[in-house]
Amino acid sequence: MYECPNCGGNLKFDIASQKLACAYCDGHFDPYSISKDTDAVETSYKETSFEETASADDQYYEVTVFTCPQCGGELFSEDNEATTFCSFCGASTILSSRISKEKRPDFIIPFKKTKEDCKKAYGQKMRKAFFVPRQLRDPEYIDEFRGIYMPYWTYQLVQNGRVALKGEKSYRRGNYVYTEHYDLLGELDSYYLGYSYDASTSFYDNISEALAPYDAKELVNFTPAFLSGFYADTADVDSDLYLPDAMEKAEENTFRRICKEEKFKACTVKKPRNTKQGLGTSLRKADNTMYPVWFLTYRNKDRVAYMTVNGQTGKVVADMPIDPKRYLAASLLFAIPIFLLLNLFFTFRPVILLGLSAVLSVVSAIIYGVELNAIYRKEHNLDDRALRGRHGKKKIMGLEGKFSLNIVITVAAVLIAAVIGIFKPVSDVYYYSGVLGALGTVLFNMAGIIRNYNKLAMRRLPQFDKKGGDHRE
Repeated sequence: MYECPNCGGNLKFDIASQKLACAYCDGHFDPYSISKDTDAVETSYKETSFEETASADDQYYEVTVFTCPQCGGELFSEDNEATTFCSFCGASTILSSRISKEKRPDFIIPFKKTKEDCKKAYGQKMRKAFFVPRQLRDPEYIDEFRGIYMPYWTYQLVQNGRVALKGEKSYRRGNYVYTEHYDLLGELDSYYLGYSYDASTSFYDNISEALAPYDAKELVNFTPAFLSGFYADTADVDSDLYLPDAMEKAEENTFRRICKEEKFKACTVKKPRNTKQGLGTSLRKADNTMYPVWFLTYRNKDRVAYMTVNGQTGKVVADMPIDPKRYLAASLLFAIPIFLLLNLFFTFRPVILLGLSAVLSVVSAIIYGVELNAIYRKEHNLDDRALRGRHGKKKIMGLEGKFSLNIVITVAAVLIAAVIGIFKPVSDVYYYSGVLGALGTVLFNMAGIIRNYNKLAMRRLPQFDKKGGDHRE
């Protein structure tokens, strides 16, 4: 907690004024002008084991405890938290030892969008989400948005020196096609700042990438005062992990600009096999930065969904779980007029109706399989480089069995429909029985798709169990 120089009240960063503000005397102060002598106290001690017969070395285990400077209570924090709130007196505090030289950020983009801006942007998105659970629209629930500074690696890349590329131009004369080859020479001097990747394994890559871009021009020198009143995580991902991606982006962008050069438009510029060498891309510096994100979470049993808002631009990225009851009710509501229209304008022979039902059964099984594959990739962290490298693979129980059951049922329904279609019985009862079987398979697969969609749309959120925060103001 930063104390107000005027009255000693609690100072928190005010987004509207971009200064530290006191709620008691209405004082406003430059974040760079405020510092404090004391912070959360970190102590290490040894606790005696209950196992009295154990050896002396086995009777102790070491723990690290943070104590609140206001009331002396123990603070609860995640391993990578830089700030937290005291559960006893509610004071906000910065864990100074967590912001050590190797973890202290270089730059930060302070929150630009207030909590009200965040709620407004989120509300506009929810107006188009017809099937989400009602809780996600509840104003009281939406008020639970939390501001968190997430760590990012922001790369400074340079491309300097002489560039030698190949170009060619083809044209036809009579029965011959001529191809002219060119050596394209030039001097390259380019600089990139702003290619950023999240440096926290608690923040999924697909969410952070969807929230991008952040405007790196608004980066300012870091001071802990910006964190006052918000959560913050520190980097636990090495900067080398995303460097190849950043360099590839820079190379692709530079190559596109070269192709647009007036002197090179007359021919087709050939991309070098190794653009890094061809364009001389190198890293000047990887900055440890903090970017603002508003978080809201929705829990369903052991899973949660992310609702996030870019704290600089107001861009909303949200997982969209659905309420199965609302979805099924809406489906039935739409199905009735569609059925009546089809019944008025189309008449299907039993054999055609049987074929269409079998096709729908196969399509629903394929969709179900594709969805299970997406869940498999997500649960195994195959699309998240940081999590994949940190946690490895986790076995998913039951997916293979569920998929096999759906395949067996679908194949059985399609085979029955095929047998009926081949032997062509006289009675329509056989055809309609096959249709009911195939459509029953479609409903079975669709129920699984809806159930698994919610599993695909939700995940574990490390910040969910945090206590206190700006939502208690």
